[in-house]
Amino acid sequence: MNTFARLAAASLFALIPATACAQSADEDFVPDIPSENIEAHIRFLAHDALAGRAAGSDGYDIAANYVASQYRLIGLEPAGDNGGYFAEVPMQVMTPVASGGTLVIGEGDDAVALQNGFDLIIAGHPVLDEASITAEVVFVGYGLSLPHHGYDDYEGVDVEGRIVAYFGGAPDIMPSDERSHQQRTSTKRETAARHGAIGYIQLSGTAAEQYARFAERAVSGSSIALAPVGAEPAYSDLQVGAGVALEGAQALFANSGTTFEDVADRLQAGEPASMPLNITVTMTQETTRDLFVDNNVVGMIPGSDPELADEIVVLTAHLDHIGVTDAEGVSTTGCRSNNEEDRICNGAVDNASGSAIMLETARTFMQSEAPRRSLLFVALAAEEQGLLGSEYFAFHPTVPADAMVANVNLDMPVIVYEFSDVVAFGAERSSLGPITQRAAARMGIEVSPDPLPEQNLFIRSDHYNFVRRGIPSVFLMTGFSSPDPRWDEGEGFMGFLNTHYHRQSDEPDSDEEMVILYEQGAKFANINFLIAREIANNDTAPTWNEGDFFGDFYGADR
Repeated sequence: MNTFARLAAASLFALIPATACAQSADEDFVPDIPSENIEAHIRFLAHDALAGRAAGSDGYDIAANYVASQYRLIGLEPAGDNGGYFAEVPMQVMTPVASGGTLVIGEGDDAVALQNGFDLIIAGHPVLDEASITAEVVFVGYGLSLPHHGYDDYEGVDVEGRIVAYFGGAPDIMPSDERSHQQRTSTKRETAARHGAIGYIQLSGTAAEQYARFAERAVSGSSIALAPVGAEPAYSDLQVGAGVALEGAQALFANSGTTFEDVADRLQAGEPASMPLNITVTMTQETTRDLFVDNNVVGMIPGSDPELADEIVVLTAHLDHIGVTDAEGVSTTGCRSNNEEDRICNGAVDNASGSAIMLETARTFMQSEAPRRSLLFVALAAEEQGLLGSEYFAFHPTVPADAMVANVNLDMPVIVYEFSDVVAFGAERSSLGPITQRAAARMGIEVSPDPLPEQNLFIRSDHYNFVRRGIPSVFLMTGFSSPDPRWDEGEGFMGFLNTHYHRQSDEPDSDEEMVILYEQGAKFANINFLIAREIANNDTAPTWNEGDFFGDFYGADR
């Protein structure tokens, strides 16, 4: 038997039943999930044989089959496509044709042509193989429409059939979670398309010499996106998108009666700055693409209450990671080398740990009284490529979309230190907040506010796509506090983030002095179980808090 086969056999059959909670109907009991089970799953999923579980790889397929086998062993009902556990996510590797990306500002002898990969970025297009547009340009500030804040960059300007130009970022007039959402490229793209634009240009104040450092990388490599069948509708309307360096931004304002620098200052001061630029731009793009499929892995525990069983609580964890570097330590997927002899980014903490905790949460439910609502467990593909597995599932679910009443997401619980608090992103926005606090308190754990608002973590994990469908969601992560003074004040979390995140040392038995504390994984799993159980057994489904932006904006149609 080879090494991989021995590993598979050990992981499948050495798991310990969580007998402490078997057949318990007592809402006061605290589960006792075995740390040995958490360890078994992590060691399998983060083994070198899976080569970092990158999207589209054999290693990811092995991981998906492992999770499906665990679902079957645990006793979950298949809830994917065609009566199985797998739910296809159609994706593509898209590659921009550098020579096909052009942008010419103005016409005739005064025209300014930018160089793709130097002072211009025209990346691949997820839907259109090629496009060419010529249109007037309208400057729209930050490119946002925020009437609930009394702010609208599109007020007083007509962008129908035109190209919009805007700055990155967002005005500082809203909470950090919403600001993170508003400054996303996808939000600005959707806003531009809704107002009738046919293309967009993001302006940069970076000089061409510095801009070229990342422009060349942006137009010379491939990236993974959802296949056209699953792409956002805004893509087909916005035929070409670009980013330009300082010199291009200045040229766009040549006929406007003002300067790029002046409108930048006005925008920083909070003054409206939107205007037609009285200039025409021609833009082209060309993209090649290769289609492939990865699978989300979906299993269900049916609810026991006839009146609530049709409502579904979705538990998620992303299964993928970022693969390997090349021989020179370079990776197009984000794997950063900190070990010249090891090319594999194994992803033990990110996110074999979350996947392991999700599996053991499912096992514990199967060994206790059936929940009143149904529970759906989804191991998600391609999170590292832009939350693609969750986006496709949230918008093309294998269950009725209006049946999904809550999402509890697990992503990178940093179980390399003893934690005494957790962070529950999104909890303050819905009735999931008090549920999370009660569950954590049962385990002697506090719930802390977001310690890193500048990291925009609320929009950087899979729960965000369920939020976009109007579903109350919470994303759990270990916090900054620890009873061990070595790890207090964030040293444990930030130590991992600064030293091991997306590096080869995120693996079991790391040579870089990273020790995974599997008992902390079990503690985290106990909290996750208690949260999911209360959601599943409450008389009423979770609700958005009154006046919450995400509830009002996305939940109004549910």
